[in-house]
Amino acid sequence: MYWRRIIMSLFAALLLAAGLAGCSGAQSNRTPEEWLSLSYAGLAAMDQYAFSGSTSMGMAEGVMFKPQTFEGKVVNHHQLTIQSDKQDPLYWNPVEVLDALNRSHESVEIVENGVRDENGTDTLVLRAVEKRAAAKDRWTGMLKQELEKVTGEVIIESSGAGLKRKEAAEKAKQELDAMLRTLQVHTEYEITVDKQRMLPLKMEENTTFDYERNGRGMKENRHTSVRFQAFDGTAARTD
Repeated sequence: MYWRRIIMSLFAALLLAAGLAGCSGAQSNRTPEEWLSLSYAGLAAMDQYAFSGSTSMGMAEGVMFKPQTFEGKVVNHHQLTIQSDKQDPLYWNPVEVLDALNRSHESVEIVENGVRDENGTDTLVLRAVEKRAAAKDRWTGMLKQELEKVTGEVIIESSGAGLKRKEAAEKAKQELDAMLRTLQVHTEYEITVDKQRMLPLKMEENTTFDYERNGRGMKENRHTSVRFQAFDGTAARTD
């Protein structure tokens, strides 16, 4: 993994150098897929940066849960810290998200181009849809991992209480397996890209989960919004 990061950084630096040397006409000829690849390579090449955002979950019936806010910083290509206002684990590494999306997207399109943000930066906005099979595999793995963590904490004892806890853990596993067999996942991202530096400035993720639980159809949705900053090296100096 360490050597792969070095190779990606070198490759990304070459792509960035070629892009910065090009003219605006060359930029306008890039395909949506190329912009997605360049934004991933640009972020992977950054030694340090910071990001912050929030994730919210809701049900189709309109029930919304309190958003979970988080922030993180990357220095020397390593995610040093990621802090959240909740104790729930947060599976969100921006480079990994862009890498997976770059490798397993169903479609990519440019929905806005030539729009300047509040800082006067020339940007474009990509909309990328993840392949359904890849999205399902990713979430299946994370949900199973989290269940294993929870059930692993169950102490198996010979007492009646211990046996009940073991039975409850096994029932939870069976219910999750049944849900995952019917799970359908649809995930799309909107990525705001700095056209000059070819870096993502903002990412919006919208994911819909459809599944059956005890014979009843269920629908949940998840929204994650992330902003990137401190590309100038100030991330390393923050506490």
